[in-house]
Amino acid sequence: MFVSLKMQRLGRNAISTTAAAIIIVVLIIAVAAGIYFFASSGTTSSTSASLTTSTTSTTSLTTTHSTTSTTSTTSLTTSSSSTSSTGPVPTTFSYESAETPEYLDPGISYFSYDYNIMQNVYEPLLWYNASCSTCVIPWLAQSYTVSSDQKVYSFTLRSGITFADGEPLNSTAVYFSLNRLLVFDGSTPTGHATQATWLIAQLLNASLSTTLSGAAQSYGNNYVKQVLAENFVQITGPLTFNINVMNPSSAVPELLAGQWATIIAPNYVMQHDLAMWNTSSAGYKIPNAALTGTTQNKIDQYLQDLSSTCNAGSTLGGCGATYLNTSQQGSLAGTGPYVLTSNQLTSNTITLTARQGYWGGPYSKAISPQIKTVIFKFVPDVTTREIDLQNAAKSGQALAIDLPGTNLYDIADRSAWLNTNTLTSDISGVSLYGTFPFYGLTFDPFDTNVTNALSGQYYKFQPFADLRMRTAFADAVNMTDINIAVNNKVGTVALNVVPPGLPPTGSFNSSITPAYSFNPDQVQAMLLSAMQSPLTSFKFTNGSAAPAGFFDNAFGCATLGSNNKCSNPIPQTVPLVVPSGDTVDTAIFTQIASVINNVSAAYNMGLTVTVVPVPTGQLLANAFSVPTHYYMYALGWIDDYPWVLDFLTPMFAPNGAYTGADGWNLAQMATLNSQANAASQSGNIGGIVAASNAMNTLGNKEVMYLWTLYNVNFVTMTSNVQGFYFNPSLSTAAAAGVGPEYFATLY
Repeated sequence: MFVSLKMQRLGRNAISTTAAAIIIVVLIIAVAAGIYFFASSGTTSSTSASLTTSTTSTTSLTTTHSTTSTTSTTSLTTSSSSTSSTGPVPTTFSYESAETPEYLDPGISYFSYDYNIMQNVYEPLLWYNASCSTCVIPWLAQSYTVSSDQKVYSFTLRSGITFADGEPLNSTAVYFSLNRLLVFDGSTPTGHATQATWLIAQLLNASLSTTLSGAAQSYGNNYVKQVLAENFVQITGPLTFNINVMNPSSAVPELLAGQWATIIAPNYVMQHDLAMWNTSSAGYKIPNAALTGTTQNKIDQYLQDLSSTCNAGSTLGGCGATYLNTSQQGSLAGTGPYVLTSNQLTSNTITLTARQGYWGGPYSKAISPQIKTVIFKFVPDVTTREIDLQNAAKSGQALAIDLPGTNLYDIADRSAWLNTNTLTSDISGVSLYGTFPFYGLTFDPFDTNVTNALSGQYYKFQPFADLRMRTAFADAVNMTDINIAVNNKVGTVALNVVPPGLPPTGSFNSSITPAYSFNPDQVQAMLLSAMQSPLTSFKFTNGSAAPAGFFDNAFGCATLGSNNKCSNPIPQTVPLVVPSGDTVDTAIFTQIASVINNVSAAYNMGLTVTVVPVPTGQLLANAFSVPTHYYMYALGWIDDYPWVLDFLTPMFAPNGAYTGADGWNLAQMATLNSQANAASQSGNIGGIVAASNAMNTLGNKEVMYLWTLYNVNFVTMTSNVQGFYFNPSLSTAAAAGVGPEYFATLY
């Protein structure tokens, strides 16, 4: 399904990488994700007229958000390696995953595997055009317009759509779904500020978001009143409503196209949640044991009940468990093409059944699920998954599996891949498709204010406060060779923080390249310079100058002896920390250590580089302590939603997700980030791109990171599954990390 080992959450939460930096993406359609399965009878060369959004008043927005593509789906090519069979449509399709679901409630989940399941059940107002890699189009919405100040989005819903329980889709359902998301405040039953609410809350009053403000909220009736007072969803008619934005952003359509913003059936959800919360075992004292009055009144009462479950009863550390999360009988709360009919918690097996009466989607040719049953199975062992795939191919079953990039050659012909970039399956009845980029990359930060994990005190030795040391370590690795020899070429060498294709168009600039390259001679020159004239001027993360003598970067010796060596070197050690089992980054760090240690030995510098594997949880805790406890470590980022600011701010801006812990506070970067945000607020796409290029140029000049790989996906499945093609730039965590499966057009 996705990227690398436990690359579980979306961009706002840092990700770890493993072995080949990739695990597979299997099936996708119209969400910011990237792989599509379309029955040949169900594809169209253009979207219907109703898919074109009303023209916004800002011209620069029109090109990104308001125009749908007329590109034929046949122009989207793949590197499929085997000819698919032409037998009957499978009645059942199974997907064997290396992951298990976390939460199956769209108001709570923030995990790509969950989204793989839920996007087949629930639908958002806007979604991604299957024939246009960057076009957000009306889905449940019929159309929308945007005010000149980018603060009011006026929507009209499609008529005649119902939820699986029979409730009609209307403006009230939108009011319920989006306000429910906000009231949850990014909470789970066990914690706060970890989930996706912040993606929408950033458009509103940040002080009401624990994630954005960093301040715990006092949940209850008053909190609900404050959230509703934001008037985010303003009902103007049965099928019309306004989305009112306090903080304008050019990415509003992308934010509303995410799975967190899907629309769910109010009466179904309220009835089932209230039944759970009223049980004595829940231990809650909810203010409205029974909901009364109009539907609007019932919703407001429900939201009060929801908030009263936070930090109370059985959820003392979070907010109430919900029916959609816990029910083994599935859900009828969606408008999507499938119904979740079974969730076997003990075996982590989930069954979807094609829904009778699905409205058909927005295209002129209605979507009608041809595969009637889809089963998600948790199969943790890769060897078992491979055996199951071979057996399925022999017996005519339809199956896709997660396959780590390290196991690529278990299926693919190695020579064809390395020599001709062709993924050819060696197994009869199995097809391989790929490789497909998604909006993510892996990298290794250079940290400038590092503390001891035990004492909390700053280390006196801060090697990566020195540009020469950062450059030396970056020059010490041949990333191209490692990508081929260790990563099996399941990725491309990264140039800067922006992955190729990330919206808005132009954000990725291939001419902005690193200030380093594999060069052992340069490593030697930089280390000698840093040793013989060590850095004496340091800054803390807040920008203030460190007192003289507070830090000391001395190592080796100031002057080499007659034998060109240090006679009595000052010893220093630089540990490089890698997630346990991360084959690729282990290889990267091992090569760096080898090159640096060889130079150190040649001059008797006393500098020693070690590679330290630690469990991912421990790595995350220590890396993101403020200040960090690591000089250098291996992680990465996948987008929360497909927009360049979701990379620029956390990676470059002061106090970002990485910079805050890593000790980076560049005043010029803060200015550029402000310019990027101002451009986004005004709809100035050119301004966003210009700021992105400037931030990348500065980040590369300062060697803030060792960029490693842009991640890519490949897909492996039995050849009796038909209709695969790929939309190249829709692979993003907005839809779930690397892209969820959509089965309704598979055949």
